[in-house]
Amino acid sequence: MRLARDAGFTLIELLVVIAIIAMLASILFPVFARAREKAREASCISNLKQIGLAVHMYATDYDGLLPLANEYPAAPPPADGYHQGPPGISDVLEPYTKNRQIFRCPSDTDNMFAVQGTSYDYGLGLLDIGMPSQMIDAPWGMEPSKTALANDYSPDWHTAGPVILYVDGHAKVKTGN
Repeated sequence: MRLARDAGFTLIELLVVIAIIAMLASILFPVFARAREKAREASCISNLKQIGLAVHMYATDYDGLLPLANEYPAAPPPADGYHQGPPGISDVLEPYTKNRQIFRCPSDTDNMFAVQGTSYDYGLGLLDIGMPSQMIDAPWGMEPSKTALANDYSPDWHTAGPVILYVDGHAKVKTGN
């Protein structure tokens, strides 16, 4: 005669299943994290390309000149809407972008967007107000496709390196090479 066995898992079977699930999770979580960072990087590249298009529209309207804008605006606009300091790039390009969120890198861990109104370093200090104007087709006498126009404030926001916008409008991640 056979003994009736309860339908269910034994403690050993349950522990084996939990161990398998834990191993799968430990394999998959880093993959998901990398995919999420790649998505943020792609969004940042898209933002900088849109800023590049806005810069080109500005240059078309202003005889081929790159916009001059302070790297760090003096202060955000007060409640009455009037700006109290020199304009930043998001202020200068606002008629062309219509959306200040493109100036926010999704990986901005230093809250530069909240403090400065942009996550990107425009002009690398060479296009501040008061600096000499530069032509978009040969800024500083250099090839536009090799001349950086804007990049992430921090090179540590993305795992592969900072995202850089070049004067010709293309944007890419600057790898360690």
